[in-house]
Amino acid sequence: MKSLYITSVSTFSGKTALSLGLGLRMQAAGLKVGYLKPVSTQPFEAGGRVLDEDANFVRRTLGLETPPWELSPVIITTELLDSVMDGTLERDLLAEGEEACQTAGEETDVVILEGGASMREGYTVGLNTLSVVERLKVPVLSVVSFRGEECLAGMCVLDDVLAAKRRLEDHLLGVVINGVPHEDMDYMRDHAVSFLEKHGVKVYGVLPHDPYLRALSVGEIIDALDATVLTGSHLRERLVEHMSVGAMSVEAALPRFRRQLNKAVFTGGDRTDIQAAALETSTTVLVLTGNLQPTSTILKRAEELSVAVLLVPDNTLEAVEKVEGIFGRTSLGQPEKLSRFQAMLSEHLKYEVLTKDLGL
Repeated sequence: MKSLYITSVSTFSGKTALSLGLGLRMQAAGLKVGYLKPVSTQPFEAGGRVLDEDANFVRRTLGLETPPWELSPVIITTELLDSVMDGTLERDLLAEGEEACQTAGEETDVVILEGGASMREGYTVGLNTLSVVERLKVPVLSVVSFRGEECLAGMCVLDDVLAAKRRLEDHLLGVVINGVPHEDMDYMRDHAVSFLEKHGVKVYGVLPHDPYLRALSVGEIIDALDATVLTGSHLRERLVEHMSVGAMSVEAALPRFRRQLNKAVFTGGDRTDIQAAALETSTTVLVLTGNLQPTSTILKRAEELSVAVLLVPDNTLEAVEKVEGIFGRTSLGQPEKLSRFQAMLSEHLKYEVLTKDLGL
């Protein structure tokens, strides 16, 4: 049985997506795949048990029979953290993770181990990435997210990769660079990859940025805002790629509305002018704030165009902040998103090289 530990330097870099994508690709190649998330800091209660929601999503998609609460043996809750801090914890967390990994590997060809939110995570409870991979003796694939807006010519990517190499040393099998804007793809493939490989880091893939993959569904926005649905209750699966705030004049708003496709527009329930303008462009959902009911004309037009209209008590800034908090952090829960990501991996990931290096 082979194992691969997938981690990242920073949060929301695409670990779950890559874990799932690799798992599906390996299954398609005839391999029996296991999955485990040894440590989770995102407790989620379902059916009276605490589990990790992302791990459960991967389990369902890969068709694994393992009960969801067994996929993440150590879930950091407030109670567990308190017991660590006051010295009353009687569990050997590393040993629990090791035992779960061995169980997950039974009768499988490969086990994919998904790391925590980032390599900074877990030190307080003795479950940081380095401690875990040293105990489990597994190779590491690190996902590094492009942050070109913060650094000159993608320097943040290079720094993040080299920091991962310095921290993990020989445990690092290689990296996947994720979310690269199309205008930077040639630079990353032609220059950055060459530079990194000269420094002893193998790059298994450079994945382009695709806003569609980071899109939210209308249903996710409804749930995040606890919104009242005025129209479009059947549109929960429609995807939103952009957000726009209608707090200005129609003349100022229209050019922006026309540039953004499949968007959510946040505006006051009394801004009939903005609402009408949004409906004449590519809008997926109108979020009306302040609990101010729109006119019947707006609702009728939204129904004709299959645009969801939501009503929330928050002011516009509060509503936007709530949705921004989850934007780009969602799973590949919609089939079309998963298919699109699989196609991306087929084109841009050196899958055969990776499996060969794993001894598969």
